[in-house]
Amino acid sequence: ITREKESGSIQQIFASPLTAPEFLAGKLIPYGVIAFVQIAMVISVGFVWFGVPLRGSLLLLFATGLVYVFCTVGIGLLVSTVTTSQLVAMLLALIVTMMPSFLFSGFLFPIFTMPYLLQLYTRIFPARYFIDLSRGIVLKGAALPELWPTILLLFAYTLIVFLLAVWRFKKKVA
Repeated sequence: ITREKESGSIQQIFASPLTAPEFLAGKLIPYGVIAFVQIAMVISVGFVWFGVPLRGSLLLLFATGLVYVFCTVGIGLLVSTVTTSQLVAMLLALIVTMMPSFLFSGFLFPIFTMPYLLQLYTRIFPARYFIDLSRGIVLKGAALPELWPTILLLFAYTLIVFLLAVWRFKKKVA
């Protein structure tokens, strides 16, 4: 979206009969599919190359991965509706999502070893929930009855991020 703002082609979108949700979904879905293919490749390499055992449902793992992918791509979409240049969008996405996700998702450092305030802070990053879900499915063999609260939370996070992006985009149009 920021590239279209910089080039001026966003005006054509504003003049088109597309609604904001349709336009943003059209931006979200292709990048979400690409990211999902990447996550499927990472999961496949983990199982085939590194011999990671799968104790749970592969379908559930892919389903939660799909929700996570659309959540993270939605955050990028939200960032692009807020910023006006590609450089600012890339830097903001790096600072707001990637760096904190590595540090506060439980991927590098266990969350229970962090101070209590940082443990609360970890709850705003969707990567934390996907790490919990993937560990539960792959290593513990957890099933939907055990995981549905976390999946529902991640799905709600995805929906909220998309709705915020639509709201910000509408605000820019008006």
